Amino acid sequence: MVIAHFDWLPLPGNVVEATEELILSFNPAWTLGGGTGLYPRWLTDLAGSGFTGIETFSFDLEVPYPPDAWRGRIRASAGVGAALPPHEVDRFDAALGRVLRDRFPGEVLQVPHRTWAVVATRGAN
Repeated sequence: MVIAHFDWLPLPGNVVEATEELILSFNPAWTLGGGTGLYPRWLTDLAGSGFTGIETFSFDLEVPYPPDAWRGRIRASAGVGAALPPHEVDRFDAALGRVLRDRFPGEVLQVPHRTWAVVATRGAN
C-alpha cells in the first residue's frame, strides 16, 4: 500500500496563510485549513487494518505559481469553488487578487508544499 499526499503549507506571514484567512472570511464552515501535511492517524489506521512494515517519508518544496495561476488554483478548491455560489466565488477571487497585489507583489509566488507518503505491506489472506 502506498498513500501519498501533497499539501500547501500555511506558514506565518506567507501567501498560504493569507489565502486561508481569506477563505475562512468567505466560508467560515471550511475546516481544511491549517494543515501540516502530515497524517499520523493514517499510520494507526493501517496498523489496525493488518498492514506491517509501515514507513513514512516527507519532503518540502516551493512550487512556483504566477498570481493568476494561484487564484485559479484557489477558485477550484473545496473551500471556494466547491462551496460558494458563483457570485461569492467572484467576490472572493477579486479579494484574493487584491491581497496578492498588495501583500505579495511579483510575477511568481513561491508556495511551500509538503509531500508526505506512507508505504506498508500486508501478507496474503
